[in-house]
Amino acid sequence: MRTKKLRFEPLIAKYEEIAEEAFIPVSDGTILRVLRTKAPEETRNDFTLFLIPGWSTAVISWDKVLSEAMKFFDIVYFESREKHSSTLNMKTKNTLDRISEDVKEVVRHLELDEKSMVILASSWGAIFLADALAKKKINPHLVALSGTTAKLTLPKGTRHIIPFTPPFIFTALKPILRAWLANRKSEDEEQARKILRNLEEADARKWKKVVKYSMMDCWDLYEQIEQNTIIFGAELDKMHNFEETRRIVRLVKNSTYVDMKTNKNSHTKNVVTELRNHLKTM
Repeated sequence: MRTKKLRFEPLIAKYEEIAEEAFIPVSDGTILRVLRTKAPEETRNDFTLFLIPGWSTAVISWDKVLSEAMKFFDIVYFESREKHSSTLNMKTKNTLDRISEDVKEVVRHLELDEKSMVILASSWGAIFLADALAKKKINPHLVALSGTTAKLTLPKGTRHIIPFTPPFIFTALKPILRAWLANRKSEDEEQARKILRNLEEADARKWKKVVKYSMMDCWDLYEQIEQNTIIFGAELDKMHNFEETRRIVRLVKNSTYVDMKTNKNSHTKNVVTELRNHLKTM
C-alpha cells in the first residue's frame, strides 16, 4: 500500500473564531460545549440550524457550511460527549439513549423553538439524532442527515476490542489510525488533514467510555423518523458505506434524497443552498 506523506498542521475554523462558546451541563453531570451565532437582521430567515457533527469531528470539517449558513440561520453547533471539549461524568453508562437525551436537554436549556429548528446531523451524530427522533424527544421542523450510517465506522478488526482495550493502547495505535484515515478514508489531502486534526484531538478515555455502549446496528431507528427529512448522500465517500445510505433513504418514510457526489462536497455551502431551497417547498 502506498502511503501518503502528510504533515499534520492544526487547522482552526473561521467559525470557531467568530462564534460564542457556551458550556452546558446535562442531567448526569456531564458538561457539553456548543458554539452559537446569530444571523444578520438583513439576511436572516428566522430558522435555527442545529448542527451535530460526526464521531470526534472538529469544527474545521464543517467550517464552509457554517460560514455560509450563518448568513441566514441562527446556529447552534453541538459537540457530543466523546469530543475533547466535554467534561465527561466517567461513571455514566453512555448508552445511545443517554447520548440522545443530551440533544433534548441542550435544546431545552437554550429554549430553542423546535417549530423553527432545522437539525443537520452527520454520521455518528445521525445515529443518536435518529434515537432522539424515534423516541420523540424532539420534533424539529426539518431533519437533514449527511453521511448516514447505522453503526460507528471504525478500522477493520477493532470494533469488538475497543471496549476492552486500555486507553494507553489508543495512543500507541495513533500512527496506525493516522495511516488508515489518510490512505483509506480520505478523498484528498484537504480532507485527510481535517480528519487528522480530529484524531489529534481524540480523547482515548472518552472514546472508550462512549463507544462501549454504541456498537450495535441501528436500522430500526431510521424507520421510526416521522419528520420531513432531507438525506445527503455521496457515492464516492470513502468514510461511509453508500449502500447504507441507500437503505436509510428507503427506511425514512418522508425523505428526499440529494446526491452530493463526494464527502468534500457534502461539507460545502452547497449543503446550505439545498437546505434553503428545501425549506421553501415545505
